[in-house]
Amino acid sequence: MNANRHRIRFDTKTIDLFWLLGFSAWRSIEVYSPALVVSMLLGVTIDQALHIDEKLTTFERDYKERMAAAAALISAASTREMAWPPDIPQPQADRDGFPNPQDKVAFDLTALALAFALLHEFSHVKLLAEKTQPPTLSEEELACDVWARDFMTAKLAAYAQAHNHSYEEVSQKRAMGLALAAVIVHAITPTAAQWGNSEYPPLSDRIQAILGGFNLPSDSWFWFFAACLLVGILRQEHRPLDVVGRTPQALAEALIARVQ
Repeated sequence: MNANRHRIRFDTKTIDLFWLLGFSAWRSIEVYSPALVVSMLLGVTIDQALHIDEKLTTFERDYKERMAAAAALISAASTREMAWPPDIPQPQADRDGFPNPQDKVAFDLTALALAFALLHEFSHVKLLAEKTQPPTLSEEELACDVWARDFMTAKLAAYAQAHNHSYEEVSQKRAMGLALAAVIVHAITPTAAQWGNSEYPPLSDRIQAILGGFNLPSDSWFWFFAACLLVGILRQEHRPLDVVGRTPQALAEALIARVQ
């Protein structure tokens, strides 16, 4: 996916990739949530809690296999060249066609993550057309992340009222979609660029920009979901998880800091 002053370009493989990453990353809850609950209840580190979980090995192996399939799709010329995980549904346009509520949730959050990516690219188009780009490409990437996040979180009260939801419900769901977008950004960023280069800021700065600024209760499902996603990233990178937190927000914020 890329953009110039006239258009945003992407193809069906782009949509397939977001779908596969979104539905795969949603499973981070079933993999890591038991350990996060134990960590909060007992006051032990996440690493210690993970060692207590006797079923972690099986669940984490399946999770890593799904994420590896997504990584294979990134380098493939088309979706036909990779083996689609059998427990991930094929892309479809009909959300209500899923009998499983879990798949409906993954569908919604994946759509929000894709919306963030499209808005990010639209911001590039806007900056180029108006000739208001920041001095460096790295600064422009962060500016587009912030613009897309702000666009998706503006006027939430009006939307909530129009659709008979509470403001907190809508804000929480948008935040969860952005958390998923941050993980997808991590997955599609080449390893060599994750620490930053002439074109991209450090990946930790982008994650901070996407996830920053949410004023949600400390026990919001957003914080819990973000923590599960971040544990998956840090486990993938074989980094220590010697962090402790008594609330989902405390854990998520400690993990966001650890990604740096």
